[in-house]
Amino acid sequence: MRNPKFHVFDASNESKMKTSMTNAESTKTKPSNGWVGEEMEPSVQSSSRQHITKANGVTIYREVRSLAPMIADFKAKLTSAAPSRLSGLCGFDGFIDTFVRLQSPASMAEFGPKVAAAAGIAASYSVRHLGEKFGGNGPLFAAALNDIHAGEIDITYIGAMGSGEVLPIYQAALGHKTRRLHTLAAPAHTTCLEFTDGKVMLCDIAACGQVTWERLIECVGQAALDEELKAARFITAVNWGKLPHAGTIWSNLATRLAELGVPAKEVLFFMDLAEFETRPLADRMDLLARMEPITRQCRTLLSFNLKEAWQMGEVFGGAYHGQKDADSVAELAAFLRSRIAVDSVIIHPNDGAACASAAGAVYVPGPYCREPLISTGAGDNFGAGCLSAALKGMDDACMLLAGNCASGHFVRSGRSGAFADLTKLLDAWVVGTLGERLNN
Repeated sequence: MRNPKFHVFDASNESKMKTSMTNAESTKTKPSNGWVGEEMEPSVQSSSRQHITKANGVTIYREVRSLAPMIADFKAKLTSAAPSRLSGLCGFDGFIDTFVRLQSPASMAEFGPKVAAAAGIAASYSVRHLGEKFGGNGPLFAAALNDIHAGEIDITYIGAMGSGEVLPIYQAALGHKTRRLHTLAAPAHTTCLEFTDGKVMLCDIAACGQVTWERLIECVGQAALDEELKAARFITAVNWGKLPHAGTIWSNLATRLAELGVPAKEVLFFMDLAEFETRPLADRMDLLARMEPITRQCRTLLSFNLKEAWQMGEVFGGAYHGQKDADSVAELAAFLRSRIAVDSVIIHPNDGAACASAAGAVYVPGPYCREPLISTGAGDNFGAGCLSAALKGMDDACMLLAGNCASGHFVRSGRSGAFADLTKLLDAWVVGTLGERLNN
């Protein structure tokens, strides 16, 4: 595969961006672990006692006990009061989700072959209908962010929550968890097939095309949007995969921050692409080109689940598909960060997470749940946990730990935990008493 041109983030100068070259360039240092990046000191050390491995700027925490040196500081920062009340924007999608839990077969691994074997004939499987719920990555992220802060945060949500007015299902779910709700369009619809080892999302996304920058200005108003942006400490922009005009919205928000005189790097801009395999290569390259100017203005965090990270790696000729071990996930995070103009790249499998930034790459394990009570929304809770930790000034490892605990709490309880809940989960995980369910 021939590499397209791409942007490289220069870790030695976070305000400087440069354009990388094609495969013909071979001047980059290639460390022994195989990913191409800037040359690093070969400070290789291993601790079998603490189960920590450090090599070539990559730190792997392999088990929860290896996190012991950071846990006290993590808990202190996580529960410390913010110097001032935080405010920000979340957006920009909206879905009504119908949940169906497969009973037999219960796993994707079993379900897939059975469906394939029934092709051209018919098949019937037992399920449990779990009802409907407000959905969309943005609404779920906003709700989780509010709950993690126990309501002590001001969130304005802008998205597809009703045609003309916010639907009752969103008013009930988000009205008391946000400062303001602005609807741009009718919500899309998803049927979520939940399995013990994953989920399948069947999406009717026709309404997503109505979420545009022009519609945002029409519904929110330029003056009101400017006031929101001047007060914002964070922006969360998720589900690019389903929103064809999201890239323009993201770019224009960063541009407007600069026009309003908001200092560079003052606003955290958290981006999660969500499932984007239906987006063509041209769309992906357009998005990547937008990252550089957004990163000049904002501190950017670009988050992927593991499948999405594999797919983005393929854009740059990376062959990581199927590699799920901690070392490979951290390596992939560094690979992507060296090629995408963002401050941090985050990858979250279901048993841990990795982050690559100017500080290097790190992997932190998570409190894996074999039989989640609910999986839809786990990634949004992870992201909300990461953003919350970043807003508290935590380093990459602690940020990932916060995200892992937030996700771990959600899949065990069906609700988003506050900071105090996350520390309780961490305590139980450390001593080995964390089960598959939490008491609400």
